Order: sequence, then structure tokens, then C-alpha cells
Amino acid sequence: ECVAQMAAKIAEDSYLQLREKFNHEIFSEIPLIIYSSPLYFSQTNTTPSLISESTGGFTEFFKGRMVVPYTGSYAMFDHVIRHELVHVFTLSKLARVQKDQRRVQRSLPPLWFIEGLAEFWSTDWDSQAGMMVGDMTLSGATLGINQFYRIRGTFIMYKLGQSVCEFIDREYGSDKLLLILENWWKANRFEDVVELTLGESISEVSKKWEYSLKKKYFPLMAEGDLSKNVSRQLTNSGYAAKSAPIMYDDGDGEKEWIIYKADKLGYSSLYMMDGAGESRKVHTLLKGERSADFESLHLLSSGIDAHSSGLVVFSSKAKEADALYIYDLKKRKVDKQIKVDGLVMIRSPRFSPDGSRIVLSGADKSGAVDLYLVDLASGLSERLTNDIYNDIDPVFTLDGDTILFSSDRGPWGDRGAADIYALALDSRKLTAMTSNRFSDRTPEPTENGFVFASDRGGATNAYVRDSVNQFYQVTDVLTGVFDPRISPDNGDLIYTGYQDFRFHVFRSKTPDSLTRVARADFVELPENVSAWRPGTLAAESIRSSVGYDLDYSFDVAQTSLSFDPVFGTLGGVQVRMSDMLGNHVFFGFLSNSARTKDDILTSFNLGLTYLNLEKRLNWGVGGFHLFDQFWNRVDETYFERQIGGYVQLSYPISRFSRFETSLFARFRDKDMFLRRRRLKQGLVSNFVSYVYDNSLWEATGPLDGRRINLTLGVTASLHDQRLNDVVALADIRNYLRLGRSSAFATRVFGYVSGGTDPRRIYHGGSWSFRGFSRREWYTPNVVFISNELRFPLINRLQLGLPIGNLGFSAIRGALFYDTGAAWEEDYQGFIGSFGTGLRFGLGRIITLRLDWSYRHNYEKIDPDPDFDFFFGWNF
Repeated sequence: ECVAQMAAKIAEDSYLQLREKFNHEIFSEIPLIIYSSPLYFSQTNTTPSLISESTGGFTEFFKGRMVVPYTGSYAMFDHVIRHELVHVFTLSKLARVQKDQRRVQRSLPPLWFIEGLAEFWSTDWDSQAGMMVGDMTLSGATLGINQFYRIRGTFIMYKLGQSVCEFIDREYGSDKLLLILENWWKANRFEDVVELTLGESISEVSKKWEYSLKKKYFPLMAEGDLSKNVSRQLTNSGYAAKSAPIMYDDGDGEKEWIIYKADKLGYSSLYMMDGAGESRKVHTLLKGERSADFESLHLLSSGIDAHSSGLVVFSSKAKEADALYIYDLKKRKVDKQIKVDGLVMIRSPRFSPDGSRIVLSGADKSGAVDLYLVDLASGLSERLTNDIYNDIDPVFTLDGDTILFSSDRGPWGDRGAADIYALALDSRKLTAMTSNRFSDRTPEPTENGFVFASDRGGATNAYVRDSVNQFYQVTDVLTGVFDPRISPDNGDLIYTGYQDFRFHVFRSKTPDSLTRVARADFVELPENVSAWRPGTLAAESIRSSVGYDLDYSFDVAQTSLSFDPVFGTLGGVQVRMSDMLGNHVFFGFLSNSARTKDDILTSFNLGLTYLNLEKRLNWGVGGFHLFDQFWNRVDETYFERQIGGYVQLSYPISRFSRFETSLFARFRDKDMFLRRRRLKQGLVSNFVSYVYDNSLWEATGPLDGRRINLTLGVTASLHDQRLNDVVALADIRNYLRLGRSSAFATRVFGYVSGGTDPRRIYHGGSWSFRGFSRREWYTPNVVFISNELRFPLINRLQLGLPIGNLGFSAIRGALFYDTGAAWEEDYQGFIGSFGTGLRFGLGRIITLRLDWSYRHNYEKIDPDPDFDFFFGWNF
């Protein structure tokens, strides 16, 4: 079935159900944009920002578009579409309530309520939600509702919000969530709306909710336990997952090692550690998410494997699609890259017992997730399954003749269940090894059956199915056991566990006696026999093609008005329009800089730009007319009129780098009336740039990675065929990570311009040369080096004010040393400054900067310090 057909059926069914829940009808069309793969979804133009791999979909507010990727799981697809449709209904319902009551209130409920309601009305409470909320409760780190801002935007915030909404629905009445929306016009604050709706303050609601969690989860400790109490935690910092134990001789004798993925400081990387946990030394095998070949290691969504020959296999996004990588432990480097034809997504590769083949789960351009067999020597691949079902977590049995895997092809798969299946490689016979309403994942073969993870007991734990079809529970951990592997050294269980809001790798002794559980129904399914099929709309269909209609609408339309005591008033309008997919964009502005009524017609400033983002090569064209009065130190006060057009191209090499070029043709009329000089020219300019950026940011600026901008530009005069100006710019910034929130940053900047009218730039101030004024120099030649030690002071500070709370997300300190030179014709030598500064992160909106600095000329230090207050992120 086509992904679009499934989406249409899900959306229509969800609409009918949500219409009743919200007691609301939406009469306008709801745009639903579907991508057949998360990889394509990450390239969407419906939003200008980059999308993280953890984003499962979103609803944007400008056009009310629902944008959702298909991951291969029908149940997850159903959940995400319904979740996003709840957002659409919520926004529409609030707008209707305000309109009916003739009220204007631009604020929305807090994000935890918006997302919590969307989760509560789109999915059932499952083992994942129980894992996160149970972990928070049992670890003694319960967050009250008034503290949810600390986890704003994280997935756990979604689940806590879902838990609160479920509590309100259960304890206060099933009508109360809708009443909160319908009472939205009665107060200006969410807290007040909740109190008049529920009859209790939100603080009281929070206390009762927290108490209900303790009553629910604390009794479970009598039977179950936590990973940190019954297992040895092998990893400590960041997030760690997807371990692969291996017996390997690193030169000091053969012993057990564990290969795993972890995100310790913002990047996912590949690590190796002593399997017994006796040595704290961790070997970094590969640093991911810093280059085009290793753009994403799929930290939590894809497993890895290791072979006793010293090879490690993993998948990573490499430019336009995923690739297989073979890492050689002896060489300590990636030895091979394999691109599997037709696959855009590769997950959880596993070696055959002899190391000659690899089985994996992959998705093609249609979105279908199936099993593939890859020959390691030739790189040739063979498709093992071919259907709509989500076939994942494949592994060879110990004899290499059968593939065990998890799939939702069972009777309850469309509702999220997954079973373990065995696929015989010679006959292609498919056998169901489990069959139930639970989620059975990540099988691991043993000599007498296989181990797998299942949530059949509520929380996800490790189970064993032996050779006579008996089932036994291996672990009883309340917060989850995932990706179980068997230690080749002594048969211990190596697994990923969730503890204290994070995933980590644990090692546990296998119990001498296992608890037998009820045997699941055992069935055999012939090949290609399905237990469920996606629903379809009750309508006739014909095979045809429909042209995409470029229906433009406004994204942004804003006006502005300013007054200056010298230059007078200035007003204008700015607009942004785009089509539904965001592939075609128009930018426009219109203003007037007239000083008198006689100048109105000749003083319009206008510009129009069209951008085409449909293909990999982005291009744009535009035209402009600009007229105003200006001042600089060289030309003093002057009037300038420019009329022209331009073409620009941008070609991304990868997520981190791109080439850009632009061509401008313009007529310039520059009237330097104080000097009694007027310059009329036809000018053509061409700029070429290379841009690279793999930096990792925190609240106040970059902490890791590198940023590069190399630009060359030439402007020629059509009047006398001479070079008006030539520009060369190099801006290189490097960030050496010293800790979680500390770094040593270096910036090397060079700018030079020549020609009959060289381009000058302003230099100085908090964003460049500290200790000097923001426009200390206006020159065509600049050389500048900045060094800065960045370190944390306060991670979060909230001030209580009469008008509300003012929160700072990060307060950081800095020690810096700047040096450089700026000159017109005569080089005067280097000067410098040094000092200290504070950075205040005001949410994720802006950073406030305070600098204290001393200037010097390498002979004498100025005794008077310079104090500077400015705003903007660190370089």
C-alpha cells in the first residue's frame, strides 16, 4: 500500500474521533504532508530550521501544516498523525473560543499541556511512558508541574504531560480537559484557567498527581527492582546504548570487550571498553556527527555488531542516504563503506557467524522496511522480505542458516504489537516464534533458543524462549531492559537500561533459576500470508497523476515605523510568501525614506526575491531599488540610489558544508554633496563562498566543532572597465571542547579589499575586537585573532519579579585575549586587549554580554578598563 493511502485513512478516521472529543468542527482544509522516510523528512522546506533525528513529526502554525515521516511502523504512523491532528484541533478550538467571546489572547497553553494532551488523545499509556514516569518517581526526582520548564521540549516532557492529562481526566472528570480549552477566554494565565475549571490551584493538582504516582509505582518495588541495584552500570556519562560484546585480543591477550554507542557531550560516537568493567579506560573508536560520512550514527534507533575477527559493523547517514561501515579494531579505523543499492535507511546490521555476510533492516524510497542480506566481500545485496510490515532487529542463528527478527506482521501488529519470527534462508519458510499483543524485540540467539526483550509484563524486560517452546523471564527491572546480548566470556547479560532519565549499558549475572511464564500461542505462518492490512478509504481509485498547484500564502507580513531625530521617520512593510511545501519562496519589502513630500515618489525602497529550494541546487533571483541618506568616515554624509538585480546559487555538499555564488548587476548614483562629488556607475559583482559548520551549540554559543567562511569577490565598473573592488575574506573558528559546558575558542579573521573603491568594513566591539568601540575602525584591511576560554558559572537562574519570572538558561564566564590590526594604507602594527566577561542566556532567544577589558599596544597597557554591554551569541 502507498504511504499516502495509509495516511489518508488514518487522518480521516482520526478526524472523526477528535471531532467528538473537541466538540468542534474544522471547516478549512488541513494540509497533511507525508515523507516516506525520516531521511527525506529531515530535508523538508516547510520549516527553515534543521530537524533533529528524534523529531517524529510536527505541526507548524503559519499554514497549519501537519508534516509527518513514515518510519515503517504503521502503529507509530497512526500515533504521530493523530498526535499532530490533536494540535490542529487545539489551535482551532482556542481560536474559535476567542472569536465567539470576542476576545484576543495571543498566548497558548504551556508546551507540556499542548504536547501532553496530544499524547493522551492519540495513544494509550504504554511501557515507554511507564518507563519514563516510573523512573522519575522511583529515583526520587519527581518534578512538579511548575518545574516542567526544566525539561521543556524533551520527550519526557511529552510523557509527563500525558500523565498529568490522564490524571485530570481520571480524578476531575472526563470533561475537564475540554473545559480548560473552552474556558480559555476567562483568564489571561493558564494557571488561572485551570483553577476556575478544576476548582483547585495547579499547585494542588500537582501535589495530588505526584502522590498518585507514588501510590502507583512504589508498591512495584516489592517485586521488581532498578537496574542500578541489581546490575553493574558500565557507563556513566551522557547517554549510552546498543552494546555489542566481543572476545578480542588487543595485544595483551584475549579478553572480553564491549563496543557501544554513546552521546557524552552532544555528539554520538563509537566507543570500546573493558567488558568486565575492571578498567575505567574507554577507547574512542570513531567520532560521529562531525563529518559528511558520519552525519548520524542513529544512537537509539540502530544496533551495532562486532565479530571475533576484530570487525565492527554499524550504519550511519552518509550524505544523501545511510551506508554500512566496517571498522577494523586492529587498524583502529573504518576499513570499508558499503552503499546498499536502493536503500535510504539502514538499521541494526549483524554479522553471520563466519563473518562473511551481514543481515540488516533497510528502507527503500517507498518507505517499506524489509530484511536484506549483504555479502561482505562483493557488497552485493539480496532482499529477503518484501511487504508492508516493519521487519527489524535481524540476527543470524548460531548455525548461520536462519534469521531471527522482530516484525509487526502478527495479528495485532497494526496496534503496536511485534513478534519474533524465524526465516529459513534455504527455503524462505517464515515461522512465528512468538505471537501475542505485546512488543517482542531484539532477539539474541543462544545454544538453546534465544533471548529477547518484551513488555509483556508491563515494563520491558529480558525473556528466553528455549528449544522446546518454553518461556522464562530473565530480568524484572521496573524501568526497562533493552537490546539484551549474551557475554561471550561467561554468559552474563549485557543490556541497555533506562535509569535516572538516561540510557546506559549494564551487566547482569544470569539467574541460576529462571521464572517460567505462560507459553505464548505458537503458530506457523506460510510465506506472504498477512494477519492484517492497512485500511483504505471507501472510494473508487484510478491510477493517474495530479499536478502540484503552487498555491502561495503569507508566512510573515509585518510593518515597522521608526523615528530618528536626525534622519526623520521611516516606515515599511516586509512579507514572506511560500507554497505549501516551502519549495518556492518570495521575500519582499517596501519602505519610503523621503524627508519631504516632494521626495515621496523618488524615495521608495523596494526589493523582491524569489528562491527555488526544490532541488539540491538552490537558486534565487531578485531585483531592488534603494535610496537613502548615509554616513561613514570616508565619504561622510551622502545620498545613494541603487537599482539592480541579482542571481544567487547555493549547492550543499553535505549537512555541514556548501558552496555559494552570487552575481549582482546594479546602477549606482552616489551623491557626496558635501564634497561636491557625484559618482554614477554601472557595476557588476560576483562573489564565491565556501561555508563549513559542524559546530555544537549551547545556550550562549558554540562549544565544539569548527566554522569556516572563505569568500572571494570582484566588482567591475561598466563605465571604465576597471576593477572597482576586489575582496578576500577568511573567517575560521575552532572550538576545543574541555568539558560539558567549557571550551577554548579561537577565531582567525582576515579581510582585504583593493581596487579604485575598496569595500571597507567596520571592526571593533564585543563581537570582534573587545576593549574598543563597536565601530572603532572602518577600513579595507583587517587581521584579527581572538582566543577565549569559556566556562560555566550558573546553569539556571530564575528571578521572581512583580510582572512574572525572568529566567536565565545559562550564565557563563569568559577569559579572552584579542589581538589584531586594521589599516587603510599604512600598516600600523598589532595591538591587543584582554579581559573577562559574563554571558547571560535569556532562554533560547538572546544572549546578554558584559565585557571588562584592558587595551595595550604590546608596549604599554591602558590603565583604564573598558566596560561594554552588548547582546548576541559568542562567536
